Amino acid sequence: MRLPFRLAPLLLIGLSAPLLAQLPDPRHFDTKTPACADFYQHANGGWLQANPVPTGFASWGTFEEVGLHGLLQQRSMLEAAAGSEEPGLRLIGDLYASGMNEAAVEAAGSAPLKPLMDRIARIQKARDVAPGIADLHARGIPVLFDFGANDDLKNPARRIAYANQGGLGLSDRDYYLRDDADTRLLLTAYQGYIERLLTLSGSANPAAEADAVVKIEKRLAQVSLSLLQLRDPTASYRVVTVKDLEKSYPAVQWRKFLKAQGIGNDVSSISVAHTDFFRQANELIRTLPPEQWRAYLRFHVAHALAPYLTSGYVQAHDAMYLRTLRGSQEPMPRWRRVLGTVDTLLGSVLGHHYLKVHFPPASRDAAEGLVTQIRATLREKLENAPWLGAQARLAALEKIDAVDIKLGGPDQVPVHDGVKLTSNNYAGNVLALVGWMHRRQMAGIGKVREEWQWPQPAHAVNVYYDPARNQLVLPAGLMQPPIFDPAGDTAVNYGALGSIVAHELMRGFDAIGSRFDAQGRIAPWWQEADTNAFTRRFQPLVAQYDAYPVLGQIKIRGHLTLGENIADLAGVEVAHAAFGALGPQPDVANLTANQRYFLSYANLWRRNYRDEELQLRSQIDVHAPAKWRVNGPLSNLTPFADAFKCKVGSGSMMRPEAKRVTVFGS
Repeated sequence: MRLPFRLAPLLLIGLSAPLLAQLPDPRHFDTKTPACADFYQHANGGWLQANPVPTGFASWGTFEEVGLHGLLQQRSMLEAAAGSEEPGLRLIGDLYASGMNEAAVEAAGSAPLKPLMDRIARIQKARDVAPGIADLHARGIPVLFDFGANDDLKNPARRIAYANQGGLGLSDRDYYLRDDADTRLLLTAYQGYIERLLTLSGSANPAAEADAVVKIEKRLAQVSLSLLQLRDPTASYRVVTVKDLEKSYPAVQWRKFLKAQGIGNDVSSISVAHTDFFRQANELIRTLPPEQWRAYLRFHVAHALAPYLTSGYVQAHDAMYLRTLRGSQEPMPRWRRVLGTVDTLLGSVLGHHYLKVHFPPASRDAAEGLVTQIRATLREKLENAPWLGAQARLAALEKIDAVDIKLGGPDQVPVHDGVKLTSNNYAGNVLALVGWMHRRQMAGIGKVREEWQWPQPAHAVNVYYDPARNQLVLPAGLMQPPIFDPAGDTAVNYGALGSIVAHELMRGFDAIGSRFDAQGRIAPWWQEADTNAFTRRFQPLVAQYDAYPVLGQIKIRGHLTLGENIADLAGVEVAHAAFGALGPQPDVANLTANQRYFLSYANLWRRNYRDEELQLRSQIDVHAPAKWRVNGPLSNLTPFADAFKCKVGSGSMMRPEAKRVTVFGS
């Protein structure tokens, strides 16, 4: 489920060299490592050695390579857009130009924060806290909790308001709760970051205020759901009347909060599912001294705007979020940072122009053919899915037929009425845009969703399935070599893009997808027997992945990654079947079609990591590390063993046949 927009410091995905021909490149192999001993290393060892993580990045892989090509295309568009007579181009051009105007940013200092800090300074009594929080939300800066609009999970055609847990500067509540040495060091570094931002923004007592901020966030973390719990969209859905919210959490002043967002007269209920969190938030608003609230809010405002302010703010942010958390020692070039801002705030406009230039009809037609073949194959598999009973099978077939596939990008773009940007006020432009975005979200509450809108821009190097819309979103930015080439090798296209599409579609038919019907409504369609059969079938994957090493003594968290591990297995299994249904394919470069398919799959996930990044991901990422996204599923698949003549035994990555887990096999 997509969460409401939240302004946060930007970390761009990194990217690398010109895109290469699509056939597997022998220079990327490690021929000294047998395919059956470690296929990930066999397929990618040469590439891994030749492509260390670049300066300024925490990890580096195929998606970054594709993304770099797209970023260079976008950069050219933005540099040419300044001064354009076309309103959309002028908008993205002015935002980009203002971000690149370092002299103006440095000259402005902390001045862009002043109106926000002045508003916070007016919090003098306990009754002032809730209105201050509401005003910051109305300006597009969500503090203490997240608030926005999204589809009603029981009536997806309608938009409703959601209030969810938030308020933390670190991405995982467990950073505040664990007591190991590494976590204590991280929290100490984070408190130092808070103190630095408070100092830069004019605090007279930054050390004491930073201590107060951490204590507030610790209390919020204690009542926050874990990342694993948040994987379930229904954990963030509970429609409550505003009248009941006023009774349950009176200190939040819900009616006044909604009025401040411009929706007070139109909304009688909203979704507030995280009851323990809001009970604690209510208590903090009621009891904390106003000076502690001022410190907390000043920090979070400075934190939200830090990437758009002077070098002091940017360096403080980088020290915490790049070097400490991700192990990246050097910042990204400024143009990459600023392009990321344009992508976040005006991505729909940038994507609209990108689509017209960089996604020709031939690419769209070829991609549609592949996606159609994958969906047809998955439908055939669902007809005989071992965990589905007769009733659930009928629901699954109805659902796969109803999947809304959005491919390429939208044909329309929002009109930014009332937004005026300049080429010399970067932070001011950001504030203008986040305020506009918030108002636009609020205006959509209670209305029918605009079907033409995409949740991601056309240039995004990403793909996902949304169970609440029964929708697969496949932007044009992803469909570039070596992931997809309309004139390229079919085996490679299916091993890369085909497995991605199958992976995402499978999410409609797993433990979470089973809770949403063909229209995207919360309407569970599995019976207890279906749930039990699914759990029994895939429970062995937990132990399989628990045994895989990440870094030193750290192992994969099999329960955390289970959903993605199932989808990875389904992706490579279904896409291989779809490819096989096309008929015999020729050998190329001394490789059979099946070998090229599996090599393409392995090449897709190649990735180098910094140790800090790998350690971070082991705690918060629902995906297994790259090596095990390859070797994990392939070690279960007989077609892979057949393609490379792998046998079970000492030194082989192939699991014994009796222990192999497949999604659709007998």
